[in-house]
Amino acid sequence: MARTVKATKVALKEADTLVESLRELVWIDLKNQYAAFEEMLQSRISDAEEAILEATKGRLAIIAGIGVMRKDLERAQRRFSRSNEIADLREFLVELTGRIFRLREANEQIVESLKSVLNPNLSAIEIVEKFASDLQRSAGAWERNGRGIDESIHEICDDNEPAELGEFEHFITKQGYEALVEIPAHSSSDEDA
Repeated sequence: MARTVKATKVALKEADTLVESLRELVWIDLKNQYAAFEEMLQSRISDAEEAILEATKGRLAIIAGIGVMRKDLERAQRRFSRSNEIADLREFLVELTGRIFRLREANEQIVESLKSVLNPNLSAIEIVEKFASDLQRSAGAWERNGRGIDESIHEICDDNEPAELGEFEHFITKQGYEALVEIPAHSSSDEDA
């Protein structure tokens, strides 16, 4: 049964609505995925930035502490060279060893804080991979909607010959007019036009 022009226009309008719906879906998915991608990247940088700055300050404090301890050791050596008091030198060295131990502990804490930067929950590469994977999952829905649009268009397109044409030719044959008018055979070529 042939469609009327009005029914065809209504069907085309429905197909256009499906296209608009797909556009909106893609745009919303892209915006959401990109916002999440941007947020994860920004988080990666800000978390790393804070830990790195704290580590840098900590390392500078350790270096400054080493400078102070070096000067203290030089003074202790000068005192020892004047007084030859081994007990005073030993006491100073024990206290210096404790200070060195505390600096090592501070350095270990810095190293631990940098481990979260060096081995984050998601590295920048993993963030990009997640973004691509999320887009791929969204693309599956986009493809389904695209398939729906194609199916809608295919339903609108009627490439079959109207039944009325065959019925009319049959009517002509039945009336006996076939002998007077040669009816071309059904073919896709236009040989005798």
